[in-house]
Amino acid sequence: MFSKMKVLQVIPKLGYGGAETGCYDLAHFLAEKDCKSYIVTSGGPLLKFIKKNKVKVIRLPVQSKNPILILLNTLILTLIILFLKIDIVHARSRAPAWSCLLSCFFTGRKFVTTFHGTYNFSNKVKKIL
Repeated sequence: MFSKMKVLQVIPKLGYGGAETGCYDLAHFLAEKDCKSYIVTSGGPLLKFIKKNKVKVIRLPVQSKNPILILLNTLILTLIILFLKIDIVHARSRAPAWSCLLSCFFTGRKFVTTFHGTYNFSNKVKKIL
C-alpha cells in the first residue's frame, strides 16, 4: 500500500514544536515504509537530526507571508512536484499552504493540510481562513 508513494511535506521551520516533530516523525515513518519522503522548509534546529539518507530536505523561504514570495514559492514547488513526481503534498502551516494549494492545482496532485494551535486561536480573520 505504501510502497513507491512520494510525499512532500512543507513546513515553515523545523523547530521543536508539535507540528515540527510531527513532520519529522512522519517523514521518517514514510521512509521506513519504502516511500520517498521530502521536506521543504526554511531551516530550523531539527534539521540536524534528519537522516539525510532517508529523508530529502529542500530549503525554500516558505515561512514568508509576502505575496510575491508565495507566488515564487508556488512556481518552485510546482517544478519540484513535477521533477520529483510527488504524489501527495502536505502543508503544515497557512503561509506555505497557499503555495502548496496553487502548486497542486497546477499539477493535479493530492493536497492535505494539518491544523495546529487551536488553543491560541483568537483572531477572527484566521478562523475564516
